[in-house]
Amino acid sequence: MNAMTCMGTAAVLLTSLIITSCGGSDANTGVAEDNISTSPLHLDLTAENTIGIELGDTNYVFGQIVEALFNENGDVLILDSSTMNVRKFSSVGEIIGSAGRQGTGPGEFQRPTGMAVLGNNDFIITDVAGGAICIFDDSLKWKENIVGFFPRPPLTVRTAGDTAFVGMLPVFDREEGLSGYSIVRMESTSEPVTVYAEEMRTFDSSRIGPLAAEKDPIFTSDNSGRVFIAEPGEDAIKIVGYSQNGESFLSIDENVDKVEKTPEELALEQEEFEEISSRMGNRGRRMMGVELSFDPLPYRRAVTDLGVDSEERLWVRLGTYRYPFWNVYDLDGEFLFTASLEIDDPDIDHMVVRITENGTAAWIPDPVTWPRVLLVGIPEIL
Repeated sequence: MNAMTCMGTAAVLLTSLIITSCGGSDANTGVAEDNISTSPLHLDLTAENTIGIELGDTNYVFGQIVEALFNENGDVLILDSSTMNVRKFSSVGEIIGSAGRQGTGPGEFQRPTGMAVLGNNDFIITDVAGGAICIFDDSLKWKENIVGFFPRPPLTVRTAGDTAFVGMLPVFDREEGLSGYSIVRMESTSEPVTVYAEEMRTFDSSRIGPLAAEKDPIFTSDNSGRVFIAEPGEDAIKIVGYSQNGESFLSIDENVDKVEKTPEELALEQEEFEEISSRMGNRGRRMMGVELSFDPLPYRRAVTDLGVDSEERLWVRLGTYRYPFWNVYDLDGEFLFTASLEIDDPDIDHMVVRITENGTAAWIPDPVTWPRVLLVGIPEIL
């Protein structure tokens, strides 16, 4: 082993699994009782390996992790917006190589915000400031850029096949003063092939920057081209699944108890709002034609993330829990079990967990300690 922090042995994807009845002692902080009572299992997941150190070998020191994904070979790709590159690690956490740097040339980034591993094992990086999606092959070689997005590429992307991907494009109608989104499938170009959901709405002066996304849906997709979209909301899980061509085949509609945000959460939102408003300056605020005012949404979102694993199960992360907690369904909409990642980590409440068909990785966008990626396995249920 070298300077990396690799906790565990070569069995890096093993996960400690405890199967308990759902009537156990774990407090129900948000899910309605009639939903919990039908769950046959609860899985407690514990990561067994970490990639990342605070100081030392720069291959293992990260600035700001924005995405971490497994590819089909079991390698781990970690996108760092601070160092403007993506680093590739083996399944046991050994550095393999890196791609990208800051710049405007081929394979260079100005502001990378998302990544997806495609079905052919190429991976794509969405570069918002650069106005492009960059395509790299499995050997970390740049292939081409997809350009022509207006006004910008999607912030996040998900795989939808060998060369296809799904993203949420921003949409504006300046004459009517409307803005919105369009969740679409694209295949090697910036032109949408299929539109799955779209909405236009008037500008909300209380939602700027990342806070504006709180009223947007959550989406994911898989290598078969299926797309899953969760509506925004506080008291229900509302998810629709679409086939590649846009036909709906799945509907999940379940009530959950609303959970209020903590004073700390609301204080952080206000701090973020005021910081963005200050950066805009008087000129920027005048250009928007409205007076900005902070008016928080008092309740947490019911659904904060979606993922599809290798067993074709849909993992629905519930925002009513501060730590990672999921309801898990099959693709017929049948509720299978609940799961949670509960570890002794000061950043657990803010951890992003990316569940894909290739594997599961977790990271903290803004840690109180240091940036790192946890490798988490989803065990087979017998």
